[in-house]
Amino acid sequence: MSKKKPPSFGSAIFCNSATQGESGKVDCRGIFTSFLAWSYPTFMRNWQAIVTIYDLPKKTIGVSVAIACGRGKKETLATADVEKREGELGNVLHIPLRYQFHKEGIYNIFFNIIGTVKMLKVPLKVSTQDWPEFTDREIESIRRKKNLPNAIRAVVICSDCSKPYTFEEALLPGHKIADGVELFPNSGFIICESCGTKIYLKDVQGQVRSSMKTAVQRVRKGVE
Repeated sequence: MSKKKPPSFGSAIFCNSATQGESGKVDCRGIFTSFLAWSYPTFMRNWQAIVTIYDLPKKTIGVSVAIACGRGKKETLATADVEKREGELGNVLHIPLRYQFHKEGIYNIFFNIIGTVKMLKVPLKVSTQDWPEFTDREIESIRRKKNLPNAIRAVVICSDCSKPYTFEEALLPGHKIADGVELFPNSGFIICESCGTKIYLKDVQGQVRSSMKTAVQRVRKGVE
C-alpha cells in the first residue's frame, strides 16, 4: 500500500475582495502584490488571501497566517480551517486578512499548516507615496469646472467597535460641510468616542487627496 502524501501548499494570491461558491471556486476582484501608503501607521488595511492546498486528508486541518517585515518578528494575522472536498485535486482556502502597516518595506506573509513544517511565504510590498499637493492652477481648475469635485467624503469604520465616521477633504476655502460630517483633523487621528481606539486618518486623507488630484490632472490634460 502506497503511503499517503502529507498536505502541502500550491500557491497564494492577494485580492481586494473574493467570494467562494458552493463548488469551491473563488471569484477574485482586484488582485495585487503591493499596497500604497501616504502616512504611517496606515489605516487598518483589509484584504483577502486565496490559498491552494493539495493532498488534504479526509479531515479538517488548520492553517495559520503570520506577517513580518523583512526578517522582523512575525505577528499572527489569522487562522482558518479547511476540509477536503471530495473529487478535488486541490482545495482552495479563502482567508480574510487585516493589518496596520507601520513602515514601508517588503513584508512576508507566512502560511503554515498547523502541526506540520509545511509553509508558504508570499511577499507583499508597501510603498510610500508623496503627499498630494495641489498647484494654484489645479485649484483654479477646481474652482471653474463644475465637473471637478472640490470635496470628497470618506467613511471610516473603527476597527475595534465598527462605529462609522464620515470625513471630508475640501480644497476650496469657505466650503460648508453637512451635519454629521467632519473635516480631516490636523492631528492625523481621532479617538473613537465609543471604544477609545486611536484611529489614524492621515493615510486615508492621502488616498482621498490623491484621487482628487488624479481627476483634476485628467481633466486639465484634456483641455490644455
